[in-house]
Amino acid sequence: MANPMSAIILDFDTSKLVSTLGDSPRRQAQQDRGRQQMLARLSTVLQTSIELGEILRLFHAEVSRAVTLHGISFSHAASNVEHAIGETSGHAVNYRLQTKDDYLGEISFHRRGDRYSDSELSLLESLLASLVYPLRNGLRYQEALRSALTDSLTGVGNRVSMENVMTREFELAVRYEQPLSALMVDLDFFKRINDTYGHAAGDYVIKTVAKTLRAASRNADMTFRYGGEEFVLLLNKTDAQGARITAERLRSTIEGLAIIIEGRTIPVTISVGVASLCRMETMHGFIDRADRALYGAKEAGRNRVVVAPTEPGTVIGEAVVKELTPKA
Repeated sequence: MANPMSAIILDFDTSKLVSTLGDSPRRQAQQDRGRQQMLARLSTVLQTSIELGEILRLFHAEVSRAVTLHGISFSHAASNVEHAIGETSGHAVNYRLQTKDDYLGEISFHRRGDRYSDSELSLLESLLASLVYPLRNGLRYQEALRSALTDSLTGVGNRVSMENVMTREFELAVRYEQPLSALMVDLDFFKRINDTYGHAAGDYVIKTVAKTLRAASRNADMTFRYGGEEFVLLLNKTDAQGARITAERLRSTIEGLAIIIEGRTIPVTISVGVASLCRMETMHGFIDRADRALYGAKEAGRNRVVVAPTEPGTVIGEAVVKELTPKA
């Protein structure tokens, strides 16, 4: 049976950390030259990357040289960040990392077998001091990347993010002969909402619809704001029939929303164009077919789903039934 986790809260004072990493090693040299060298090496190694996952991997590798452990896990709930390296079972000791200005998350050291000794815990806490600044920089860098790929109003992916994910999913679908579908979504009569209720209300409607699309779709990380009141959802490993069912569910869910602003209910509906990736089709052609299907939905009266037509046997991942004609 695994030993229960021990929890320790470390409140790092940033000003004291500067002293610890500067003057303290000289004082420690008289007491423990090995620890001084270890801290210096660790500080140098952790400065070689600004990517959070790599920082934690380097930290794990260096700490493992000094203390027997089999894995570390890190989480930062506010940033929706979780990382696990190595084995995360057995005995664990958990540290909550906090400076005067920042909450830096929680890190756990895991190992099979015995609990950590007092001297091992003391060493771990010394080594954690070297992690604070790189960890904070890694979190800020990750947040900057997320901001660059996220639509500021809705929180879903932006056009740059969509193009990156589209390239990846397109290549995977073609390479492994897996279906890939796209939903092009547009709010119906959105200009009328802005003109009637104001632009603040319009923004609220867009945010509410985006949140609903993410909640109702299978993969929230593949929902993107295409521009204005248009959204794109990518559905990997989903054929045309599955995509149509998903699109209809989303259409029905949006139609049933009760968006109330200042006591007034704002009716909202969407039109959806659906396309499934065909063989020999480019990414541009794929999205263009979804866009033309959306145009067809709007031309047909809005608040409906239209699936882009395809030739039998051309859709990637589609089961092809061959009719066998007996020989005469």
